[in-house]
Amino acid sequence: MRLVAYAELLILLRVVAGAVTLQNSLLTPILYAHFLRMRYQQSPFTQRAVVHLNRLIDGFVRSPGKPPVLVGIWEKVQTLVTSWAGV
Repeated sequence: MRLVAYAELLILLRVVAGAVTLQNSLLTPILYAHFLRMRYQQSPFTQRAVVHLNRLIDGFVRSPGKPPVLVGIWEKVQTLVTSWAGV
């Protein structure tokens, strides 16, 4: 099940990239993000995968030598996602 949770996060990345490059509908990432939000609320595997991914990205962004703008962007993304997800 842990593999499935990570696969769901990878699919979200693929769907967002597809919307940016106009390979799929712009509505697709919104619908899939809503699905992932429901999965997050119901599945401890998805919750752990999101926390793990969050820690990885946070460690990368806050590592020495990274521009402070990157930290600001990452904090805005976190605020947006947590407010939308209702966590």
